[in-house]
Amino acid sequence: MQLVPLFFSFKERVVLLVCLMLLCCFTLGFKSYQFHTLKSQQTPQIKAEVLLQYTKTKNNKTYFVLKLKSDFGIFYTTTYEDLRTIKHRQVLLRIVLKNVGFLEFLKGFYAPSFNIVLLQDSTFKTALRQNILSQHSTQVMGEYYLALFLADSLPKQWRDLAQSYGIAHLFAISGFHIGILSAAGFFILGLLYKPLQARFFPFRNYFFDVGFIVVVLQLAYYSILTQSPSYLRAMTMSAVAFFMLWKGINIWRIEMLFWCVAILLALFPQLLFSVGFYFSCLGVLYIALFFKYFKSPKGALKKLLYGIALNASTFFQMSIIVHYFFPPFSPLVLLSLLFTPLFMLYYPFVLLAHLLGFGGVLDAPLVWWLEIPTRTIVLNPGIYAFLLCNALSLVAVKYKSAFLALLALNIMCFCYGVYLYFYAF
Repeated sequence: MQLVPLFFSFKERVVLLVCLMLLCCFTLGFKSYQFHTLKSQQTPQIKAEVLLQYTKTKNNKTYFVLKLKSDFGIFYTTTYEDLRTIKHRQVLLRIVLKNVGFLEFLKGFYAPSFNIVLLQDSTFKTALRQNILSQHSTQVMGEYYLALFLADSLPKQWRDLAQSYGIAHLFAISGFHIGILSAAGFFILGLLYKPLQARFFPFRNYFFDVGFIVVVLQLAYYSILTQSPSYLRAMTMSAVAFFMLWKGINIWRIEMLFWCVAILLALFPQLLFSVGFYFSCLGVLYIALFFKYFKSPKGALKKLLYGIALNASTFFQMSIIVHYFFPPFSPLVLLSLLFTPLFMLYYPFVLLAHLLGFGGVLDAPLVWWLEIPTRTIVLNPGIYAFLLCNALSLVAVKYKSAFLALLALNIMCFCYGVYLYFYAF
């Protein structure tokens, strides 16, 4: 089938951009309406889900910090009330928005609160969490799989390990996970669909029917996730790409990433402040640039080497930008080049294991791995290196030399980090 371009003229691009700008204005207008409606109340009562709960001490007084998700977004509050564990529970509380501005409202804010009331716990998500936790003998492993499947916060022990091995991207549900789940979904649904198609409806389009079911399952999965900007970006790109391919539109262009990002920012302008969303978009950009400048070869061995090179290129391209936000560094991050492809087998296996009720089958080796001591140093590339990488990323869309320069710069930064790790600390 001959694919047609998404746009035939510059005018069509301008029209879509104007439409998205108007959509963004409408979205911001609605957010502004929500904000001023809440501000008009002296102490509005909010229904929210508790995403995180931990304690802090100040002036010899201990208090709870709560991260909450409401209909209008994410916010933080503190309380001196003597709370039991209410993580992932629904609560009613009154908040004070007196010192909160509209920009803070969009980004996620802090507001004092009082009168916290615990609501009846009977949601599907709660039952699902309890089912996952019940399959593990240790809390840390149960919470690890809650992070892996439901985008909950990763336990501290696992966060430290993820930083040491450079595998945080494996635990943050994103396009990588969607790719794995979609491939598994196509395979399993294909086994069920093809016999039925051959017997009852041979006139149906296999790609559209199975692909549509996979997209619907992606949407259903997002509805039970706690929060995941990277998954939202990947899910939107997946859905848009599927329907455009079905319509015969050529999606194999880097420009598609720009328009998907623009659509998401028009619908969810708060994503502009999400580091996870930023990382996710850059990762896709670097993969697309690799495909653009290095064509896939023929032959099984060459394809395998091509896949290894793609993995290594994306890993190094992200180095400076990741360490600008998250300075901990260890040479162990090189192992992520091995863990990333292995995760493609591990993830569907443990998902199936949890569906069958023996999710703890790999707990013993994982706990052993978790207890291996590691050491990290602080590697902060600085603002100028960060800005240079972003500039080169944009120029690399047009010039291969910029792509190679970006890769070389990141490799040098990594080598400098290895030197600091062994000789300067």
